[in-house]
Amino acid sequence: MAGIKKAISMLALLGLVLGAIPVAAQDITGSIVGIVKDPNGAVVAGATVTIRNTDRNIVVRTINANEEGSYAVPFLPAGHYSVTVEAAGFKKYVKTDIEINVNDRIAVDATLEAGAVSEEIVVSAGAVQIETQTATAAGLVSGIEMRELPINNRNFVQLTTLMPGVSSNLSDQQYIGTTNPSGQTNTVNISINGARSSQNNWTIDGADNVDRGSNLTLLNYPSVDAIAEFKVLRNHYSAEYGRNAAGHVNVITKSGTSAFRGSAYEFFRNDKLNANTFLNNANGRFTTDPTAKAPDLIVPAGDPRAGKQRLNRPLLRYNNFGYTIGGPVYIPGAYNENKSRTFFFWSQEFRRVITYANFNATVPTAEQRAGVFATPVCVQLNAAGTACTQTATQITNINPAAAAYITDVYSKVPLPQTGNTLVSSVKNIFDHRQELLRIDHNFSERFTISGRYLHDKIPTEEPGGLFTGNVLPGVATTKTDSPGYS
Repeated sequence: MAGIKKAISMLALLGLVLGAIPVAAQDITGSIVGIVKDPNGAVVAGATVTIRNTDRNIVVRTINANEEGSYAVPFLPAGHYSVTVEAAGFKKYVKTDIEINVNDRIAVDATLEAGAVSEEIVVSAGAVQIETQTATAAGLVSGIEMRELPINNRNFVQLTTLMPGVSSNLSDQQYIGTTNPSGQTNTVNISINGARSSQNNWTIDGADNVDRGSNLTLLNYPSVDAIAEFKVLRNHYSAEYGRNAAGHVNVITKSGTSAFRGSAYEFFRNDKLNANTFLNNANGRFTTDPTAKAPDLIVPAGDPRAGKQRLNRPLLRYNNFGYTIGGPVYIPGAYNENKSRTFFFWSQEFRRVITYANFNATVPTAEQRAGVFATPVCVQLNAAGTACTQTATQITNINPAAAAYITDVYSKVPLPQTGNTLVSSVKNIFDHRQELLRIDHNFSERFTISGRYLHDKIPTEEPGGLFTGNVLPGVATTKTDSPGYS
């Protein structure tokens, strides 16, 4: 509840700020334009054009065609609309099922037929709407595609590779946040139209989403179930997208509608459903220990594999779950239940990811840590320090720096199983929690306001060390968090 209260407070503050100053951002809306004509092709000046958002069941704009019969309705949030055109002496013209996506400019031309205005002609928009108003090369990924297409780790950035002109150097395990469970940087390496990966621009609802460190990581990764759609603009886009020379990825989050809708989900993986890794099987380490538990394999003495331990499949726990809910907000005494002007959308997602990796490390035996060696080693040099004058199998005068290293480091490292080889299975933790709240309010046909709060919390633990891949368990363990706010 504390997270919800904080989000609502942030949205209230955002409303005050937006009411006080003008805000410039990338376009996150679409437009409907058109020309009104009579059956002979002559323009109909002054015709009344009404735009209704059918998702929210409200009229968002009412305008009149100019003297040339043209009209334009900009700044329409992504969604579904109907256009109604009325003029004296003509039948009412209604076009339904018009879908507006981000950055769309859809032409809806109306040809009126003579008759009473009480009569009505209804036309349904086609399944495919052709963009004829701009030359921008762009590709849309809809919310349905994001939720239906299989995405490894459910990261929306992977779907940018479906667009023409996009080449990818993304990791097979593209995670969210600035690092991944293997302890490496989680960069978004995609090239659009041959440009550098660092020359792309990413926005969420028009707000900048690029981490300015290298321009290769993102500040937030909205849940797939909280994204309405996103569009990849590749070239010929307008000057407002001029920050970078390559592509622009414009993400739009979901908003509430006139009906309550929600969802719940869980995606999981488990080592019980997996086969062993190729390398574990190929390198087959076995044991002669009769107390070993299955699936370890017992081999007889004299077998060349004797004395080796078979590595089981790495443990894996992957749980990605969450829920969404959205709908109208009813204000008693202000609006009836069919005329709400306020809409909300709430999303919460969790990840619990635990992975294990098998590491081989060369570590000293118990005898070596005590200064005892199987073969003689040099224990004394000549005055010049260039030649050994005495050898022994035991060192009694251990250097203080080496003694401190043995005490502080190797005393905490397990003893090797065979010779000087320590085989260990280390545990990586990669958790995640995200909240997203969006509020949309229509004061009138000419004044609307939207606010959205997004928070990521991504605690991780890397026993091999961040960026290093150290194979000594417990020596270079790192813990990180990548909180993102938008």
